[in-house]
Amino acid sequence: MILLAKIALGMAGAGLASAGVLCSEGLVNVKVVEKKPQGVHIHVIAPAMLAPIAVHLAPGRALANAARQIQPNMQAIRAALDGLRDSDDVVLVEVKEPGEHVEVAKSGGSIVVDVDDADETVHVSAPIRAISSTVDQLADAGSNSLSQESTAPDQR
Repeated sequence: MILLAKIALGMAGAGLASAGVLCSEGLVNVKVVEKKPQGVHIHVIAPAMLAPIAVHLAPGRALANAARQIQPNMQAIRAALDGLRDSDDVVLVEVKEPGEHVEVAKSGGSIVVDVDDADETVHVSAPIRAISSTVDQLADAGSNSLSQESTAPDQR
């Protein structure tokens, strides 16, 4: 009986450690509320570490295409993310019109996008550290994919 308790305790500890590692980059929070009577309410909280992992699961051509598109701007993207990480909380963009309000802000260590209009309210929050990690993974995976394509034999 003691052996079973030790095994169960070990499995619980391994599960807790795995959850801690998975959430170490922070959490992405997405909330959508439709304002009509039978409207949809969606609230998803997911570990931000899933985004860099998803980059590895993306098809090679899509990855190479995305890397090609961001590659010319990687230096500016990295500088912007580093600057945001080190800055105080600030509203980056705010648009107010009758019946609509959009705000993009840096709050804590996250980028927060809030949209409120007549039809719905949307809130998205993502940690800057996870965004930076995902962009780096995308650039690295894309350059690896590009180098593999250039060294692959021609299959005509």
